[in-house]
Amino acid sequence: MWKVKRKSSGFKGIFLHLLVPNIILLLLPLLVGWIIYNKTLLEMEKEVTASNMNLLQQSRNILDRRLSEISSIAMQLANDTRIMQFASITNPFEGANTYRVLETRKSMYNFSLSNNFIFNYFISFKNSGLVLAESSTYMLPEFEKSFQYTQMDTRTWNELFMGGDYKRKVLPAQDVTVNGHRYSLLTYIHPMGYPGFPQGSVAITVDHREIQKLLGGLDLSGGWAYIINEAGDVVSSTSPGADTNRIDLSRLNGQHGNMLQEIAGQDMMVTYTTSDYNGWTYLVAQPADVVLNKVLYIKKITFSLVFSFLVVGLLIAYLIAYRNSRPLKKIMETIMERTNGEGYYGSNAYHFIRDHVSRLIANNQEMQDKMEKQAPLLQAALFGRLLTGEYVTPKDIPILLQHVGITMRGSYFIVAILQLRGYDNGLDRDVLEELDRKRVMVKDIIYQETNGQVYMHDVAEDQIVLLFAFDVDAPAKRRLHLEEVTGRISENVQSSLSLATRLGVGNIYEDLLNISRSFEEAKRTLEYLSWRNKNGMMGFDELPKDNHGYYYPADLEYRLSNLAKAGEHTAVSELLGELRCKNFEERRLSVTMLRLFMNEMWGTLIKLLPQVGMEEDTGMEQMKPFSGDLASYTGLENNYRSLTSVFGQVCDFVNNHKKSQNVQLYEHIVSLLQESYAQAELCLDSVAECMNISKGYLSQFFKEQAGVNFSDYLEELRMAHAKELLASTQLPVYEIAQQVGYSSSNTFCRAFKRIHAVSTSEFRRVSSKMKAYS
Repeated sequence: MWKVKRKSSGFKGIFLHLLVPNIILLLLPLLVGWIIYNKTLLEMEKEVTASNMNLLQQSRNILDRRLSEISSIAMQLANDTRIMQFASITNPFEGANTYRVLETRKSMYNFSLSNNFIFNYFISFKNSGLVLAESSTYMLPEFEKSFQYTQMDTRTWNELFMGGDYKRKVLPAQDVTVNGHRYSLLTYIHPMGYPGFPQGSVAITVDHREIQKLLGGLDLSGGWAYIINEAGDVVSSTSPGADTNRIDLSRLNGQHGNMLQEIAGQDMMVTYTTSDYNGWTYLVAQPADVVLNKVLYIKKITFSLVFSFLVVGLLIAYLIAYRNSRPLKKIMETIMERTNGEGYYGSNAYHFIRDHVSRLIANNQEMQDKMEKQAPLLQAALFGRLLTGEYVTPKDIPILLQHVGITMRGSYFIVAILQLRGYDNGLDRDVLEELDRKRVMVKDIIYQETNGQVYMHDVAEDQIVLLFAFDVDAPAKRRLHLEEVTGRISENVQSSLSLATRLGVGNIYEDLLNISRSFEEAKRTLEYLSWRNKNGMMGFDELPKDNHGYYYPADLEYRLSNLAKAGEHTAVSELLGELRCKNFEERRLSVTMLRLFMNEMWGTLIKLLPQVGMEEDTGMEQMKPFSGDLASYTGLENNYRSLTSVFGQVCDFVNNHKKSQNVQLYEHIVSLLQESYAQAELCLDSVAECMNISKGYLSQFFKEQAGVNFSDYLEELRMAHAKELLASTQLPVYEIAQQVGYSSSNTFCRAFKRIHAVSTSEFRRVSSKMKAYS
């Protein structure tokens, strides 16, 4: 009974140890989230109110620009000389005044076309009672009937438009009947005349709907917005409530801002801004619950989610604590059953588990130390099996290497066998002990020279296998690295131990399972070094080659193809004869190996035919009688002769093709010389450029074809025509020189005398005598 109660109390302690930290971890992020949430609410509240402020400021800026444009238009009209001329006229329709009235009105620009804020405008003259509008001319009584302010009588109208002594006055929006239609308009009035002596005014009306559009972007939702001037009058509003729920401007703090204020028994969020241009205040009032509706909604949702998360989190924490405590409970029960409760007195279950786990770790460490002492033996056994090729599955290799504590660095591997010289005359106990000591010392030298980057294994008393690993398969770098490392090892062994060494190296392989092949190649190489009694390093690829395979290296194939494409019949025959001697006579290959050799030769020929432009059917025609007999030496000999004959045909075809091209090129050159010999700039360079060939090739080609040098042929051609002209005409020598391509008569005369051994004048005299005798 006491034992069961002790187990129960231990489990309860474990459960509480796991549950309490989980609850603390759950509450901490909730606390941080609550702080972030409050900060977020404040920022969202600022963002909501800032949106209204941005819209108000945009509306203010737009309206300020529009009013500035209207003020500029009014001043432009008031200062117009044609309009100012009517200020002092009392009878506008007397004499030429009528014509001037019509011309002035026609010249008035319709500003509503370029400014959608302007509804219309009119100019009132006090002395004459004349009113000029955009489309008509009125006398004052007629104009008051067609343009009536609903809330303004005639006397007030005259005081504002005829006798006002002010500047830049704006009448708030009010209903105006224009030609029987009612509009809501703002009126901008600019006086004409001098201070104290008004002569009339320029009035520009603004469509109130355009101003309301500016405030239409505000989400009022039960609120209102308006614009008030410096006198406190409502210039424009979006709803009737703006007139009855005005806010005292003195209560507004600063040029712009927002505040929470109770208006008509309701909490309203008031946002305002004041214009620097005209002092108007733009104000919007919205119910606070509407403005902060999103904020309150998020707050409600957040509280619901937090509460739900807290409940679920506590439940998850309970389940996690219960689940994680069960394995500990089982561990504790297992320990108590195995130890019969020894060491546990109900103080702390964790301490009890910790003590027993520490004891288990200590026992395991002791076992591990014993295993580490066996690691060299395990590594030697693993290398022995790898070198003999016992492993066939690559998946086992990484596990086995990890098990014996080896990490392979690199993906390419090569095996070398180092042999210590001087122990070829037999072994006895003393020699073996000496070898053991020296082998340990040699391994130390190898380890130091390779920085531990090589793996060693003993395969004989005087032989050590070295396994090198490389990151990349770079033969030149690998060879150089091996030569440097083995050179240093041999020098140190020689100087320290007075021992000579030899090293056989296999080929490099990518798969670790193939190191058995590299090991066998290294053994063969070392055997060859032992047979030849040589020291130093030698690779498997340096061993003498046997004659079991046919002889047809790649460079020989490349040379044969190039000679055939050049049409070198003799060289091709000699090379084919050499290949026949090597494969049919010296190597004494089997029929099968000779057949493989013939297949390689046929492949070379088939690749060659299209390169020289020869059809394949023509070239293979002579091989038909022999292509069927490939099972005897005689048949293969006949096939090789046919192959030699086809190579000869290829050379003949190339030569004939070259000869045909050479004839055409030579005829073209001679034709060019015959036609252009009279040109002084004709020379070897110009002809080579015209023929699109090099100067050196042209000189050599022309001498081969014509038998004389190019310059000699051209000179003889010119001299032949010069002799004809000297003998048949009385042209001056300098003209003859020009006609045959010489730039000066002196050069021509010297050349003529050098070739013909007589001067031009003597040649002409002799020719004339011969002609007279005949």
